[in-house]
Amino acid sequence: MKHSTETEQLFQQVLDETPKAIKQQVEWSYDIADHIDASLHRKGLSQKEFAKLVGTSEAAVSHWIGGGHNFTLSTLAKISAALGEPIISVVH
Repeated sequence: MKHSTETEQLFQQVLDETPKAIKQQVEWSYDIADHIDASLHRKGLSQKEFAKLVGTSEAAVSHWIGGGHNFTLSTLAKISAALGEPIISVVH
């Protein structure tokens, strides 16, 4: 159990030292991935079918849905257009 406790402490230390902006970026990235995945399920689209609509590879779509991808605005626009729904919104 000692090893587990040391690992947990090290993980917490790294998490505590991670800048807030990085934490926010990661959170948004996973939120977007979840949204894309839910949209595909709702629309009955496979990753392969969706990749074709977006004009990318199935591997790229799998990477997006896996989370942690740093999406560009261009990619988000393509995804939104392919799904026929917004992926992100800007609060005024």
